[in-house]
Amino acid sequence: ADPRDLLREMFEIVDDDRGGLIGFATFHHFPTLGDLPAATYLDDIAGLWKTDDLDGWDASSTISLTFFHAEHQHEEEVLNEVLRMALNFFPDIDRILLLVPVNVPLFKPLLGNFEPIQMREDADTEAIGVQVFHTTRVDITGDLVVRAAMVEDHDDLTPIFTAQKEGAEEYGEFFLAQMIQAQDSNNKALVAELNGRAVGLLSLTADVELSSLQDCFELEQYDFFVQGYAEEAIRVHESHVERVARLREEHAAKIEEVKAAARAEVEEEWQEYLEQEKAKAEDDDGKTPEQKEEEEAERKRYEEDELAKQIAENEQQALMEVGEFEEDEEPTVDLRTLTSNAVCVTLFCLDPALDSQVHRVLLPALDMFPDKEYCLMTVPHTSRHSSIMRLMQPVKPKLGSNFSHALYLCHRASLLTPQLVVQATPGDAADVAEFLEGEEEAPGYAQALSTEASAAEVMILKVLGQIAAVARVTACKEPDVYPKYYQLEDFIEPSHYAVDEHIDVKSVVVNPIFYRAVPEMMRQIQKLKGACCTYCTLPADAGIPDSLHSLTLVPVRRQEPANSPPDIDPAKTALVKNYERPEGPPVLLHTNYRLLCQPKRDVDSRVVVVGSSDTAMGFLELVMAVPYLSLHSITVVCPGGLPTSTPKYRADKLSFSGPETLRHYTYGRCKIIAGALDALDRETQSVVVRQDGAAGALIKLDYDYL
Repeated sequence: ADPRDLLREMFEIVDDDRGGLIGFATFHHFPTLGDLPAATYLDDIAGLWKTDDLDGWDASSTISLTFFHAEHQHEEEVLNEVLRMALNFFPDIDRILLLVPVNVPLFKPLLGNFEPIQMREDADTEAIGVQVFHTTRVDITGDLVVRAAMVEDHDDLTPIFTAQKEGAEEYGEFFLAQMIQAQDSNNKALVAELNGRAVGLLSLTADVELSSLQDCFELEQYDFFVQGYAEEAIRVHESHVERVARLREEHAAKIEEVKAAARAEVEEEWQEYLEQEKAKAEDDDGKTPEQKEEEEAERKRYEEDELAKQIAENEQQALMEVGEFEEDEEPTVDLRTLTSNAVCVTLFCLDPALDSQVHRVLLPALDMFPDKEYCLMTVPHTSRHSSIMRLMQPVKPKLGSNFSHALYLCHRASLLTPQLVVQATPGDAADVAEFLEGEEEAPGYAQALSTEASAAEVMILKVLGQIAAVARVTACKEPDVYPKYYQLEDFIEPSHYAVDEHIDVKSVVVNPIFYRAVPEMMRQIQKLKGACCTYCTLPADAGIPDSLHSLTLVPVRRQEPANSPPDIDPAKTALVKNYERPEGPPVLLHTNYRLLCQPKRDVDSRVVVVGSSDTAMGFLELVMAVPYLSLHSITVVCPGGLPTSTPKYRADKLSFSGPETLRHYTYGRCKIIAGALDALDRETQSVVVRQDGAAGALIKLDYDYL
């Protein structure tokens, strides 16, 4: 078998009556016929075939049908179902290519479902040896039309809404019609129509109460969903700096003023004292001139020292009355004075057969609010996600937040296409530096872009010509090391891949609004590099960046448990010195084409793990290594926090060392609270945690699973 079969996604069609396999197909991200390079195959085809009139001719929206077989009596329906399944599985794909040897005529059922692309007049047909066919999403599923909702759509939409909304009957028989009829400038509804029938509804509102969201979620990188936040933050900061400078000058002037007053007061009193001493000296004529001169010199020294001392004491007393300068805390931006920059989804339903085309509905919906950039959606933590959530990314809640729903967002720009990855050149250095301004990775990219050779490791994701993300990727020098220390066989068969089919990701920096584009970016990078497997290693105690959440944790192979020294009896010794253990490998993240094509399922359920025992750590390792799950809310509560060093020898320790504990993904994907469980209320599903080192500091955590 071709080792690259592991890259392909396979679809099987089963006959419901007999339960037997009646059809089989494979797809690949570039054609395997015709010896076309993965990185440039579309450009090569465009140079030989007439593709100028074909819309959306780009790699991010194209896959190839590489194999198809079906029983003769079912071949037409199997092909149609396979193509529909493929487009549902690959929601960003709009075109399917088919390459056939030039001496093989197109046969049924492919004939009639795939259209030929004509070769250019100057192309040598015999030398090329293949013919190219294609079909599009519109050809397979029909042309989805998005328009304003009308009351007449009620009858078509009601069955879809009822099937997808729990407790839909509670809304009333004519709920959809009433909602559509109630549209105004702040409330809009769009309908997706296919073949003259309404198949989906999306309702948005601009009447969004942002204050509770701003209090409960980390929204600064999204400008708190208000317009002009960055400019207002700069104005507030500059105003604060100016005010502090003015107050500091006034305080300094006040200090000089009171010091001068204190000095003058002492000098006035001192002058009176000198006059009295002078009168006493004139009355004393019993001393010789030498004695008087010596006493005069001594008196002057004493007077100077005493005067300086009294002046210093008086100034110090005056300064205590004025006090030290205390800088006021910089005020935050008053978000209530700024205009909202978001709309919220109030209702969404879509025929499941068209789930993959949800992006065709959301972008026109946002166009109805041209002054808004963000689309928000709140969902209960345990609710089932609808297809529109695929376009949205989760927002991190603040620690201790008890908001009853999870928050998702989508920025208008993240829906724009095409999103293309290009290899950087030294000429991109200025644009990349501007994009990375303030990022700690900036020096590494600047150094890489300094020469033509090293610039090849920098990849740029561009949307409409603007940089949305950058990555540094190098060839993997020793791919055989990874399966030695990690359980890679859970995801791939390492022996099926050549040395040059592995790449290492050194870093990925993404504009926060484009986090959902990272899987597509990784797919395109693999194409450009001709790679099948992607790896990223991180230090054990480093957090996992949001830009790498699409990658999957690879469990470390178990280390041998430490044995107690022969001169120590664990039954008699409670605590002994630490025994050094060699440091294990770093955290390893991995992905491949199959994993990138399998979207991770967002899990909002709030999980609280109490303690850092081997059982707790084993649970975390098991859950977080599932490649198709992305858990957003896991909190680990343990006294002293997670261990950061090799533990002292204990006879009952099962084998998790400190370095291994750090590699359980907890530092990258969990909130870690150093503290102990103070109270548990199972009726309200909440726990109260008392933090270490903070007497009386309590945090309330809501949970769905404890």
